[in-house]
Amino acid sequence: MDIYNAAVADLMSGGDAAAAQSQIDGARNQIAALCAQTGNSDIDACLAAYGLSLPAVPGIQPTAPAEQPAAPAEQPAMDPAQPPAAETLPAEPAEVIETLPEGITQEQIAPVLDSAKDVEAAPAVEGQPAVEIQPQPVPETPPAPPPVDDAAAQAAFEVPEEAALRSAVQEEGQAVEIQALQPQQVPQNVTIINQTNVVNNIVNNNTNVTNNTQNNTVINQQNNTQVIQQGGFGDTLTQVILQIGTQLIVNTPGQDTDRFYDPGADEVYYEQLSNGRYRETVTRPDGSQIVTVRNRNGDILRRSRFTPDGREYVLAYFDDRYDDQLLEWRDPGLDLPPLRLNIPVQDYVLDSRYADEQQVEVFFRQPPVEQVARLYSIDEVKRSARVRDSVRKLEVGGLTFDTGAATISRDQVSALSNVANGMLQLLAANPGETFLIEGHTDAVGSEISNLQLSDLRAATVARILTDFYGVPPENLATQGYGERYLKIRTERAERENRRVTIRRITPLITVASN
Repeated sequence: MDIYNAAVADLMSGGDAAAAQSQIDGARNQIAALCAQTGNSDIDACLAAYGLSLPAVPGIQPTAPAEQPAAPAEQPAMDPAQPPAAETLPAEPAEVIETLPEGITQEQIAPVLDSAKDVEAAPAVEGQPAVEIQPQPVPETPPAPPPVDDAAAQAAFEVPEEAALRSAVQEEGQAVEIQALQPQQVPQNVTIINQTNVVNNIVNNNTNVTNNTQNNTVINQQNNTQVIQQGGFGDTLTQVILQIGTQLIVNTPGQDTDRFYDPGADEVYYEQLSNGRYRETVTRPDGSQIVTVRNRNGDILRRSRFTPDGREYVLAYFDDRYDDQLLEWRDPGLDLPPLRLNIPVQDYVLDSRYADEQQVEVFFRQPPVEQVARLYSIDEVKRSARVRDSVRKLEVGGLTFDTGAATISRDQVSALSNVANGMLQLLAANPGETFLIEGHTDAVGSEISNLQLSDLRAATVARILTDFYGVPPENLATQGYGERYLKIRTERAERENRRVTIRRITPLITVASN
């Protein structure tokens, strides 16, 4: 109802008629689907039963709901000697770009779903040809309406009862120094092809000095003096480029910890657990703790925040029943059918330039667009476009990067104000929310350097959200995707592709009731 009424108001105030009509039709389709679940196919009668009604829209006739298709046209007789052609996915909805950059055509706008971008063509690995991915058949049934909330999105699988949830501190461990921990293992299907120590620059001011306010690290680019950040896993942050099949992935062990561990004030200790797992506990001066359990591959299995009074907020919970899924690195989206977007693109992507903090908070609160198949680890979500596509994405509009840069100017920090405040409103209601910050580049440069750069861009935004706006760092995860998911298909330097997107991944990584 709210979406419908807002679209009508926008239309009556002289807004974009086509966009308003699309939102009105989408809202009617969702209402029709909900009414159909109650056994009432008449929208007006269905709403009247609850004392509601849809306002009339002068001059516009609503499109018939998707659940009422027109009668099919008569099909020509099929030649039995010819096998039927394979049905493929319909045209994917495209990314929303208000104004096309100069020299860019509409045909260059990429699909809005990252999994659809993967289907078009897997990126080439140096020395290997690009791998074309065959289209998958369209499911015979129309897409189901989106779940009404996170709990409904998890109804397709058995979630652990609250009493059966294992706390991140339930298992006893053996305290060890970090140097004594068993080294992280790399699954046999993964190849390490590059390792680089990095410095995470955050914000450039007019004197071209980068200041990390959390770790008190300063890099003066004028005299080429560099101080590597301390904390987390060792004395440096190391970006590791991994190859899985034809896909390259950037992995930065310790980046999460480096963001929410202050070596000047916090204490951190490690415990060895069974089966090669280990637990990291960061204790802050106020007595609160961030506890993270990882497996031997470094995948995050559990993460919780404990308040000084001992209350536990679960940030990530990987169900023990699926441990076998993590024995090798694979895309869990391979187990899922192609996603067909069942809501208007305008409801799936929000550009923060055109939203206030209340609209951001409402957007982030929306559930996945489909049923969640199971609980995933944070790292599985990072590695699977298909899994990530099940939750909506926010474009941090107004925040783009110069070519080859992971820093932003101070006057751009304000572009994150509405996003940060919307996050904080949502966290006030549920401190267990987790947001994935995704960094992207254009296609200029090598794939490896772009992966490294995009990962730093995601980390930059995460640090700004924490250092400038107070978003708890443990509620943020980061991942760089390089040039893999271009918004505009072009090999040119394109600012629209140098961007950051954010998704609320809470319903993918922990039980909704928590």
